[in-house]
Amino acid sequence: MALVLRVVSAVLGILFVVAGVADVVSRTPWGFLGVIGGALVLIGVVVDLRRERRERRAERERAELDL
Repeated sequence: MALVLRVVSAVLGILFVVAGVADVVSRTPWGFLGVIGGALVLIGVVVDLRRERRERRAERERAELDL
């Protein structure tokens, strides 16, 4: 379920960035908000993935120490 949420979040972030860039190109002021919002969503997904990878690595190291 978490993977589905990450994929959906990443796709929405990409769509926001693309739509924001299209709005900026057509000179509407809302485009910057779309680009910023999409970038923040993508950054959130990346940070969450890196945090989970760190947690898994720490758990694996703890398991190795217990052996």
